[in-house]
Amino acid sequence: MLPVRIEPFSAATLPAVAAIEAATPAPWNAAQLAAELERPGGWGAVARYEDGTIIGYLCGYTVADEAEILKVAVAGSWRRQGVAAQLMTHALAGLAAQGVRRVFLELRVGNQPARKLYEKFGFGQAGIRRDYYRNPAEDALLMEKTVIRGEGS
Repeated sequence: MLPVRIEPFSAATLPAVAAIEAATPAPWNAAQLAAELERPGGWGAVARYEDGTIIGYLCGYTVADEAEILKVAVAGSWRRQGVAAQLMTHALAGLAAQGVRRVFLELRVGNQPARKLYEKFGFGQAGIRRDYYRNPAEDALLMEKTVIRGEGS
């Protein structure tokens, strides 16, 4: 597993996050990413490599005792080295500490690597959203997880 530092996603890290996001299918622009952090309950984290390069990020929001993970992305050359798993561990520990009981996320049904990662963290299928994604058109798989107190600590 690649050693990274997990830090808060902030205005200072936004340009690096936007660059990572730009390489994803149906990317959000910097303004959309900033708006998610500024929304009530919005949060995020970045993964920084030892040389200071931001190589991945995760963002979401919390309402009462539920949270939704909106985006998880790792820069192309850094994928499949445990960066997303470290971001998920950090996020789930933080959510558990806040008293969050359920976490939701969506992904393209064809994104098997992401699905395997989320299943590893205890997410299960909660439903399908037909024709949810565009460019290319694809269904969304809705996944849900019950958060365990003390998780990730």
